Amino acid sequence: HHQELTMKSPSSKLALAVALAAIALVALAAPKAVAGPDHRLERLSHSLDVISSELCEEFGAHYRHTAIYHHVVNDAHRIEDEARHLERLAHDPNASLRHIQRDLEDIAGLAHHLHQLIDRAERGYYGRIHGCTDHVHDLLSSLEHVIHSMEDEVRHLMHRGPSCHTGRGHDYGRHGHHDDFGHTRGGFRITFRR
Repeated sequence: HHQELTMKSPSSKLALAVALAAIALVALAAPKAVAGPDHRLERLSHSLDVISSELCEEFGAHYRHTAIYHHVVNDAHRIEDEARHLERLAHDPNASLRHIQRDLEDIAGLAHHLHQLIDRAERGYYGRIHGCTDHVHDLLSSLEHVIHSMEDEVRHLMHRGPSCHTGRGHDYGRHGHHDDFGHTRGGFRITFRR
């Protein structure tokens, strides 16, 4: 004879309560993007947006008659869209830093691909380029620099953990004013304060 557990049994209710509490703990413990209007991550996201927009204009001016024109413009627009998405996430105190990190990895791959295409175009592949393209290379280098700065900032925020930044302007950073004992286990930071 087989016994079926239902939600009416006390053990099922307890198991459900424990599972829900564990899920809530995981959600609360996950690193969040805590940002205000002047936060570095938000400013860097905005810079990414501006650079990718400028790249679209430069691609039109210099690469319009190449075989890769539509491809590079499309890639630049995708980076621009992602930059705006990241800017919204950076402003949202409940946004996941892991989500931002994954998005940055995607953007970094796209920017690297874009840079490779432009380098190949400069070597004579894909057709005729018009005018001096030094500005395009400067923009691509700036784009990659901003992406790497954002990745560094996200790593820094993840390393600090949620207890170091309250979201209300009190940032104790790595050298906090509190006597903390931080322990990391399985991707979670548990901090004990005296």
